[in-house]
Amino acid sequence: MTNVVRVASISIVVLLTGCSTIVSSNNQTVTVKALSDNKEVPGATCQLQNSKGEWTTVTPQSVNIRKAWADLEVTCRKGAAVGKKTVKSSAEGSTFGNIIIGGGIGALVDAGTGNGYSYPDAFTVDMIGNIAVAP
Repeated sequence: MTNVVRVASISIVVLLTGCSTIVSSNNQTVTVKALSDNKEVPGATCQLQNSKGEWTTVTPQSVNIRKAWADLEVTCRKGAAVGKKTVKSSAEGSTFGNIIIGGGIGALVDAGTGNGYSYPDAFTVDMIGNIAVAP
């Protein structure tokens, strides 16, 4: 293999592994659970919102959301009980590769599209207020 082909092959592999926009989806499935007094609250309606959109689910179901650089704001309601939670967005490993390899341009693209960021796959929201929870 010539040096030119070798360098080109390595460059392509590095670029593809370094850019989340190429190797990662802009969507993510998350599961929301609601808790009251450390007991699960099924049937709470939850609104999830970030800079890329808004979604609704009922606990303990999963919902497909759009990833974003911004945190995910979650509000759940059932009867008089309400729970709110901010779910932090975290950079994925490929985003750090963009900074090292691409001088940050790829990282800026990933931040704009949200592809280089994700949320925990599952999280709980603590409900406050009067609610009947099955034992």
